[in-house]
Amino acid sequence: MSEWWTYRLSDFLLFAPRTYWRQIELLNLAAWPAQWLLAGLGVGLAAVLAAGGPRLRGIAMLVAAVLWGCVAWAFLWQRYAGIHWLAPWFAFAFALQGLVFLGAARRTRQSHPGAALLTLAVLAYPAAGLLAGRPWSQAEVFGLAPDPTVIGSFGLLLALPRRPMAWWAAWAVPLGWCAVSGATLWAMEDPLAALPPCAAFAALLLARLSSRTDPASTTPSRAARP
Repeated sequence: MSEWWTYRLSDFLLFAPRTYWRQIELLNLAAWPAQWLLAGLGVGLAAVLAAGGPRLRGIAMLVAAVLWGCVAWAFLWQRYAGIHWLAPWFAFAFALQGLVFLGAARRTRQSHPGAALLTLAVLAYPAAGLLAGRPWSQAEVFGLAPDPTVIGSFGLLLALPRRPMAWWAAWAVPLGWCAVSGATLWAMEDPLAALPPCAAFAALLLARLSSRTDPASTTPSRAARP
């Protein structure tokens, strides 16, 4: 038997790359022409993050919850589960993340960096597949495919106040998915394998920078003794 250090990540891949992208293609065919509606919806969510009031931002979080549930059911459970034995657990995690967005609907703030990140995920991510040599029929769309949905949702998470326990609970699934997706794409030798982990890192950096100006994330100092 070969030594363990001779194995590569691709040796643990459970499916051929063309099989994975075929699942994305079938999802797009089944959802057409909802992709245009989802693109408009994503841009609208970004506008709400940048300039909307508390009520509209709360609605944006509710919409995000629905989209995470749709990805969990339409792709992870209905399609990805046929080629990956962990997909039902991924679907469960996505459903839990939807509940996180439901619970966060009343605790939001404006976030221009979040709006920019969400816009990039909605408009630029589907076109990124062309750089990898994939046709438009296999484009990954926000609200349908997991990667752009997760990356776009980082923008929504940036609108949440930074409170240690609740903050990490809200970010755990998206960060974990970026690690899983990056490893999967790397095993498939996809040119865009670094994109999900890099997006996660960028979102964490933006969260760190924005927390310095967030009054809710600072701990009030003790009053000086007389």
